[in-house]
This record gives sequence, structure tokens and C-alpha cells, in this order.
Amino acid sequence: MAEQLSPGKTGDQVCTFLFKKPGRKGATGRRKRPVCNRDPGESSSSSSEEGSTVVRPEKKRTIHNPMVQKTRSSGKQKVAYGDLSSEEENEPESVGVVYKSTRSAKPVGPEDMGATAVYELDTEKERDAQAIFERSQKIQEELRGKEDDKIYRGINNYQKYMKPKDTSMGNASSGMVRKGPIRAPEHLRATVRWDYQPDICKDYKETGFCGFGDSCKFLHDRSDYKHGWQIERELDEGRYGVYEDENYEVGSDDEEIPFKCFICRQTFQNPVVTKCRHYFCESCALQHFRTTPRCYVCDQQTNGVFNPAKEVIAKLERNRAAGEGGASDFPEDPNEDPIPII
Repeated sequence: MAEQLSPGKTGDQVCTFLFKKPGRKGATGRRKRPVCNRDPGESSSSSSEEGSTVVRPEKKRTIHNPMVQKTRSSGKQKVAYGDLSSEEENEPESVGVVYKSTRSAKPVGPEDMGATAVYELDTEKERDAQAIFERSQKIQEELRGKEDDKIYRGINNYQKYMKPKDTSMGNASSGMVRKGPIRAPEHLRATVRWDYQPDICKDYKETGFCGFGDSCKFLHDRSDYKHGWQIERELDEGRYGVYEDENYEVGSDDEEIPFKCFICRQTFQNPVVTKCRHYFCESCALQHFRTTPRCYVCDQQTNGVFNPAKEVIAKLERNRAAGEGGASDFPEDPNEDPIPII
């Protein structure tokens, strides 16, 4: 405030105004710094002057997040099973299931290990068609010769005044001779084939023929794996897992042509071939045809057809052109005597 002026000095002095500076507005919302604990040796005079300050920790509200899981056990008390001693009362139980022993060494299940198991997938014997028919027959025997008592006994138990004949259409209650569905065999041992390759045509694999032909959606493949006895035989002979270079070589067509006649066991003379692709000498084939018209090797019907073996003839000509010093494709033993033809 301006100082009050005396009435004698009003004309010479000037009035002066003083304004108070405003404080900072942000300081009111600031959080106070917590007071550090002082050492016990220091005097408590300073603390008494400043005053005591209490800082309460703020608890944040936890929001349950199902994506965050913890392995920490809850503080709930676990249920105790059985009688626990004083030492075990404070120890938490990890497993709360108690099994009682049967005090028997027998295996679980039937004693015969299912050898006399009964087929239980069909309708029960007390409810199937044969049981209903047998009950109806029994009721008909009780009602025969009596008056109608006006009691409804079901759709299958109406009273019959004429006894039907003992046939399958009549009153025969046998399991195999009756009208309606019969009972399946009670003791059954099923032979099951597990098809581990559903993408392969089963008909073509087993028979080599498929009725769908090229339109079949399954794979036509006849390859197969070795049997167990074949693998064991290779293990005994030491051939299992041995891969020879011959397995990957492509054989020539000349190896399929025999180098001697099947009948006389000598080098071919005017070779001929049958429809079943077997090679003979012309004279040997004609002489054998006089005895039987069937092939000497495979016993198939030749019908007297013997064609010239052009492959063998071309091979013989190549050997003659090579000369006597060249290697022959038909090895012949010089000490071998010709076999007489009977």
C-alpha cells in the first residue's frame, strides 16, 4: 500500500504503489519428496522443526488379463485326503488321489484274456427279433383255448385262433429257420486287413486289372515290399543292405537270347522261334512236333508255327564276320559230345 502523506507535504511528494508478485501455480500440484530416515545418532531437533511426513504407496488397480498366466500357487488351502500325521500337516500335497490295492497279482480284465469274449455290437438278446418272437410264442401257448380277456399285450402279442404251421413263416423260433433278421454269431474272430495305402487301387495291385481303367482315381501300382522271411534270409546270408552295381545296370537285349538249343544243347542250326519266344534248331523243333504240338520248354500250344529267329541269325552272321580269332558270343565246349536225339 502507498504510504499515507501528511497534509503539509502533499504537493511535494509523489504517491508510490507496490504490487505483490504472484507465486507459481504449478507448485501446488507437485508431489512432496519423502523424508529420508535419519541416523539414530543425529539430533531430533531438525526433524521436529521440519515436521513428520507420511507417504502412502498408491495401489494400482490390477486388471485381469487371461493372456498372462503364473505358475505361482494360490494361497488357498488344499484339500487333505486321508489321515495326515502332525509332520505332514504343514506340507502341501501334490497328488490328491489315493488308490487302494486289490492285493492280487492277477491281471486286470478277464482271466482268459478275452478268449471267450462275446460279440456285443448288435442288439441285445433280450431285445432282438428272435427274443420278441419267442415271447410271443409263449404268450400264444398260454392263451390258446381261452376267451379273449380284452387285455392289450403289445403289437406282437395279439391272440391267434389258428395255430400256424411249423415253418419259417409260421412258428419256428430257430435262429437260422425263421422270418426276420437272424442273430449274428456270438463268438467271433474277425480277420481284418488294415489298408495303410488308401491311395493305391487295391484291385489293380492284387489282380492287375481294374474295371475303371484309366478313369480310376487311385494309383495303379503293383510294387510291393519284401516279406519278413525274405529279409531274415538276406540277413542270414549277409546280403541285406548290400547294393551291387549290377542292380542299376540296364541289360542288353542279347542277354535274353539263349546261346544253345534247349533240345540238343548244341549251337543253333537254322534257328526258329515259337510264339512263346523260345528258340530251337529247325530240325529239333520239327522232330519234337511229331511227338507233341506243345512247346518243349513251357508246354504251351504252338499250333505248328515256327518262325525264323532273325535275332539269332543276325548274331551268328556277326560272329562269322568277326573271324575265327574273334570272341564268340556263343561259347562252345570243344570236348562236349553231341547228345543223340531219340
